[in-house]
Amino acid sequence: MREAGLSVLPDSSPEGAPVLPALACRELEPSPGPVSRASLVLDLSCVHLPARTGALLTGRGGERGSVEERVFRWAHARLRSLVGALLSGDARVASYRSDAAALTGLGPGLTPTGDDLLVGLAAMSRRLVGGGLVEARAAAAFGTAIAGLPAGETTPAAQDLLRNASEGRFPAILASVVEMIGNPHADAGSILTLTRRLAALGAHSGADLLAGALALVHGVVEARESR
Repeated sequence: MREAGLSVLPDSSPEGAPVLPALACRELEPSPGPVSRASLVLDLSCVHLPARTGALLTGRGGERGSVEERVFRWAHARLRSLVGALLSGDARVASYRSDAAALTGLGPGLTPTGDDLLVGLAAMSRRLVGGGLVEARAAAAFGTAIAGLPAGETTPAAQDLLRNASEGRFPAILASVVEMIGNPHADAGSILTLTRRLAALGAHSGADLLAGALALVHGVVEARESR
């Protein structure tokens, strides 16, 4: 675990917090069809949003002046840059390498925050390729970038998640969540239940995976609103 340009942030998981088990990964189910911005807006109103997830999505959280506050700001900036590249259709692997490298190993835990963000973003990018909102070549370039991250910068558990994500396999509960987003057959109750289950994964990994996935959804919505 490292902090790019930051002090080391110890793993402050509360005693008795659930330990992250080895996660079974799977491929996403085929998309049921195109995804509309209106459906994304509706689905965002149904998700369970932990405070930590919100802090990563906004860059605002933690005590003023704390390392945690700086981590949230740093991670948010890198995440927004990656989202922007994906939504622009950038198919150059080099366009993703710097921000991905800045995130891997960032934060505490068996799977550091930065790596969970990358995995969540990779999952949603593949989901929105199937929905017609992200170009396949951009998602592929991002996947190649995370596959090429230096192994020594993060934990073995995170390396496994990143390798699986680069090959299109994701933790089962994350896969279930992203499959629900924009799905015309999904209902509000199912989205709420699944996002709660994801957020409860580990001490913070679930909330961080959720933030990575939702960052791209917010990016799509905001881009459409600005047109």
